[in-house]
Amino acid sequence: MKRRRSGTLILLAVLMLAACSTSSGSGNEEKDDPKTSFEKNGKMTGALSAAGEAKPLWDFKYNPPITITTSIVDENRPNAFKPGESLTNNVHTRWMEENLGIITKFDWIVSNIEDANTKIRLALAVNGKLPDTFLADGQILNDLLKADKLLPLNDAIEKYAHPKLKEAIEKYAYTMTEVTKDGKIYGLPHFYSGDEGTVMWIRKDWLEKLSLSPPSTIIELENVLKAFSEQDPNGNGIDDEVGLAASLKEGPWSWMGQTDVIAGAFSKQMLSTFDIKLFWNEDENGNLVYGAVHPDAKKYLETMASWMAKGYMDKDAGMMDPSKAAGLATEGRAGVMFGPYWMGGWPLGDTAKVDPKANWQAYPLPAGPDGLKGKAQKPLYGIYTVFSNDFNNIEAWFAYYNKLLAKNLGPEDPYFDPRFEKGFHEGYDYVIKDGKVITVNYESEGVPSDQWPLADGSSIDVRWMLYPLTGSAPVLPYMNTEAIKKIVENSNVEVTTPIEQSIKGLNSSQLKAAGLAISEQPLEIPNRYYGPLTEGMEKHRAFLQKLATESYLSIIYGEKPLSYFDEFVAQFYKNGGDEITREVNDWYKNNRP
Repeated sequence: MKRRRSGTLILLAVLMLAACSTSSGSGNEEKDDPKTSFEKNGKMTGALSAAGEAKPLWDFKYNPPITITTSIVDENRPNAFKPGESLTNNVHTRWMEENLGIITKFDWIVSNIEDANTKIRLALAVNGKLPDTFLADGQILNDLLKADKLLPLNDAIEKYAHPKLKEAIEKYAYTMTEVTKDGKIYGLPHFYSGDEGTVMWIRKDWLEKLSLSPPSTIIELENVLKAFSEQDPNGNGIDDEVGLAASLKEGPWSWMGQTDVIAGAFSKQMLSTFDIKLFWNEDENGNLVYGAVHPDAKKYLETMASWMAKGYMDKDAGMMDPSKAAGLATEGRAGVMFGPYWMGGWPLGDTAKVDPKANWQAYPLPAGPDGLKGKAQKPLYGIYTVFSNDFNNIEAWFAYYNKLLAKNLGPEDPYFDPRFEKGFHEGYDYVIKDGKVITVNYESEGVPSDQWPLADGSSIDVRWMLYPLTGSAPVLPYMNTEAIKKIVENSNVEVTTPIEQSIKGLNSSQLKAAGLAISEQPLEIPNRYYGPLTEGMEKHRAFLQKLATESYLSIIYGEKPLSYFDEFVAQFYKNGGDEITREVNDWYKNNRP
């Protein structure tokens, strides 16, 4: 949920490992017989069967099995597994061992990213063993690079990475900046799809009930927020509604419940207080400035403070993360929320549980006084996957990653595993009834309750099962865009790829919102700094991020006047902001697009 960086690379040769590999990947001598060994030199086109015939690239199995160690942040999500299953023993871990000969072992399972970073720091402090593969970014990534604890990946990328993956890396080369040292690559960034930019969600049924038109400007939006907050649109006779469900705990920009659209209505300077690397924008002289300290931010703060004072946002918004902010909406207590196009399914779809008439719809972004519209460009990459420098089976990791990526790309992809044609695991992410593959709404589709993935009719949260070695589902930037355009234009068009099938599976409000998000992509304001964590950031970011977030909240809550913004800016620059701004602009001179 904390956006950072992501991705990978080119051409693969997934074959069979020699009877020489041990279950711990200890690097025993491999036999030279191509019928049983994985060729690590050169580029083969596939594994060989016992008869010496070429096998498809997806068809491989390590025999004896190998073990790949990793770590995971387990947030204890509901619906993650069926009863009796767990992170270490579930349908997918068993499938991997039985079908691929890959055993996943968790060196540590922690409840939050901070604990994971502590584990890595302790390993570095005592020169201890790291997992074969794990996630890292920011200061931890810098520490690992300085300690020479990571495996260089240039050769592995060339030999084993999927061609589509390499194309993405070449196209978005800046995603590799943080993990490149002396010309060598030491990590693979997690790509985001990038087509999930903010849309404006509004309770259409509330608009109709109060005889309101959808707002097209910030002034009109304020009038809607006022009506939603004061005219009891949920009809319970209690003054429990607010107009806007906002997550302010992490500042103006988040992954759901963000208020970037409000900033974008007044300026082209996008804002983040929670991450010193987001958002750096060009000023009138072409230099980069941290958006949160640019004078234009006052217009955002003035608006937000006014709405808070008038009761148009919940008084606890400053303590709300995205999920808690969404709770206001799903409880029928808020009528406007900003976020991605998929929100029309989850979480906003849950509003029907308290109000069957609830009708959330997406609308075009509101314009500011000068007609300006804008929103944050969602970063295209996140936290990095890295590998211990004593990991001996990097080709196995790529084989698994490519298989998951190909699941989205479809049957024409050479790495597509036909065993995943209908879904990953029957009875988990899909069921079959009368020959039809069903992935949601099992009860309404007539699936007998004893065949539901879970007893309450909900779906298994497959993210926890399917990606023990990759951290998340492999995606490529804007891989959904063409499918969205195609299906928005004609909802009855024949779909030919899994991506198109997934887009076709969106409900009507999601699909409309997806088309709207795509059409408003030109409004997106990008972050101009994508370099590494600078020395100044390492020293000062914790203090400056806390200073920025708390200063913004103190102004929004009316604890400080708007004029306090100037004092905040002075403190920012005095306490490391000057140093960081110099470093960022020194970098920008050599990396300006």
